[in-house]
Amino acid sequence: MKPPFDPRKITIEALNQFRFATDPLADGVISQIIQSGHEKQINQILMTLVKSDTFQKGIFSSLGQQLSDTLDSYIEVSSKLPEWADTRLIRRGEQLFELYGPEVFMLLNVSSLPMCYCCGNGAQVLYDTGRLLAHNGKVDPLARRLMETAQMIVNILSSGGLSPEGRGIVTVQKVRLIHASIRYFLKHGQASSPWDATRLGEPINQEDLTGTLMSFGPVILAGLKRLGITLTDDDTLAWMHCWNVTGHQLGIDESLLPDTYQQGFQLATDILIHQAQHSDAGVALTNSCIQFINSIVPGNAFDSVPAYLMSCFLEDFEKASGKDLSTYINVSSNGDLEDRLVLDLAHFVTEKLSKQEGRNVLVRKIATAFNKLLLQGIIYHFNGDKGVQFFIPPSLQVSWGVSDIWNDHKTSPSILGNRLAWQKIKETLT
Repeated sequence: MKPPFDPRKITIEALNQFRFATDPLADGVISQIIQSGHEKQINQILMTLVKSDTFQKGIFSSLGQQLSDTLDSYIEVSSKLPEWADTRLIRRGEQLFELYGPEVFMLLNVSSLPMCYCCGNGAQVLYDTGRLLAHNGKVDPLARRLMETAQMIVNILSSGGLSPEGRGIVTVQKVRLIHASIRYFLKHGQASSPWDATRLGEPINQEDLTGTLMSFGPVILAGLKRLGITLTDDDTLAWMHCWNVTGHQLGIDESLLPDTYQQGFQLATDILIHQAQHSDAGVALTNSCIQFINSIVPGNAFDSVPAYLMSCFLEDFEKASGKDLSTYINVSSNGDLEDRLVLDLAHFVTEKLSKQEGRNVLVRKIATAFNKLLLQGIIYHFNGDKGVQFFIPPSLQVSWGVSDIWNDHKTSPSILGNRLAWQKIKETLT
């Protein structure tokens, strides 16, 4: 059984220590590859991992017996689920994802990722790797990284994803090695400037990994509740359990895996209190995320929505942490002007919204119209326009009502400075 989570152990001193702890298993594999003189093969290994949906013994045999044995051993050890993994709770978590997948994808972009960007030291890793920034006005590097994160969530929470050799387990095995590779290269002069471990901690350390895990666990649950979705105690327990299993598979210390939503919310808050701060990296990443969302949502009527929703979904954690999170990433509300613009947009979309309705009602109505457009845009962007495959199991495509790929067909005239795009079916996903 998993040791009970003890919130008393989450002290500033403990979090400081976790900033210098990483993932010994994955780091050891990369270290062995380097020490054996195969540093140039790391990219080949990572490409093999990315292209493989399953791992079989000998998949790396072309790299030589020693390297193949090292990687085979890693695959075997890292595939083992914890003894405390509960099949019933995992299945319930999968069912929740089937019910609320589009909302989860929207929250990933306007809640989970912005929360991570608020933590300046962790955001610096993402900035320095260059994988999340749009260069020369292009969004492809960002699109690919967001696709990888979204695909990981799909693979983990689709039916059987966390079963032995499931898509989710395989995906996490890849992510661990990618993280270890990033650590190595950042610390060995591959970034624009030397990595300052004394100030920033180790790259992708245990505290940053835990903060990211919380952004998928309690942060998503908080967002679903803010959207007016009723979740039972068993629902929240199941969702947290799925991400605890995932955290174990990612190599996160079990003392950092909270058992309940309330514990997870508090742990996320504790990490924000410890790490949240304004940073150029966090602002740049947030701007790139907004640019990407606006590039795939049809028309321009929703262009103000991403920043507005980011500000809204950060509110609960702002109150809990006492940190001005939205200001740290430059998405804070612009007062009456911003409220008026969003109210005009919401009225245009729903034709029923009045200013007397509360802020949460406003958020829910905007989000309802926005999240399916976003998911449809992601599917088309990855699978149609960019030739990058984004796989959603057919059963989930049907459940979410996105079994078709869409592209722009006709754009409305400008109304209040906004345009919506009607769409037509281009092809059916298979």
